[in-house]
Amino acid sequence: MATRQKPGGVKHRHKLWFGVVGASALVLAGVAAGFVILLSGGFSTAATTQHFWITHRLLDIGLSVSVNAAASHIKVPALTDPTMIAQGMACYRMHCIDCHGAPGEAPAAAGRGMLPVPAPLSQATRDWSTAALYYITKKGVRMTGMPAWEFRMSEHSLWSTVALLAAMPQLSISQFDDLKARSQSSTCPVNTVSPQTPYPDRGEMLLRQYACHSCHRIEGVTGPKTYAGPELNRWSERKYIAGVLPNTRQNLTQWIHNPQSVNPLTMMPNLAVPESHAEEIARYLLAPR
Repeated sequence: MATRQKPGGVKHRHKLWFGVVGASALVLAGVAAGFVILLSGGFSTAATTQHFWITHRLLDIGLSVSVNAAASHIKVPALTDPTMIAQGMACYRMHCIDCHGAPGEAPAAAGRGMLPVPAPLSQATRDWSTAALYYITKKGVRMTGMPAWEFRMSEHSLWSTVALLAAMPQLSISQFDDLKARSQSSTCPVNTVSPQTPYPDRGEMLLRQYACHSCHRIEGVTGPKTYAGPELNRWSERKYIAGVLPNTRQNLTQWIHNPQSVNPLTMMPNLAVPESHAEEIARYLLAPR
């Protein structure tokens, strides 16, 4: 025997449907208004104009939630070894101090003028877990100027930097300066291991991390409309590299790793790409697409 549907149930579904449609319309209207403001020229992109409070707050919340979720599976090693902290100081001196400053030392001029301004890392362990600090150092943060150090620091260098950050709140200015002075003869070992990202994504990622798209237009890589260097699209169809070398993976790897060894007068800069990373980039460029 068929049952009749209660009128109240139909009315409830109608209210829910109109609520969803209304909310969607408001979101679309907000997006449209944003595009109008952006394309009208009324939105200031000047770094001298600060973010709205709500914009800054929402970005902070989004960053915290995203980083903590991504770092939740990371296992933190012991970080109290003095040699590890000393190694971290060498990395901090070379790569971090210009933007973040140090106890008793201001950031460089460029760091002071960034928006958002980089936070002082002497308080980093108050705001973040050590796993989160490792993740941020390794992966960087979009739209903040914080680069990913995954391809410029070895795994040990990354953890050594985090070890220093964990120790910084307990260091006096004199202790920090002494540690910094003793690190002057030390370097920060780079990462020469190919990333674990599956192929072909790792080749595309390395192209971006070595800023190849700042001079070249590359298929599949989002970047500026630049013409400083030739397009790298359909590279597998080319016969020669720089007009002198046959277009093989070995020769392309050599060119990316050390272009001046092929042509001392080339305008192509040496980007300090390790040979293993250069080979991954060459493999990506030569793959038919």
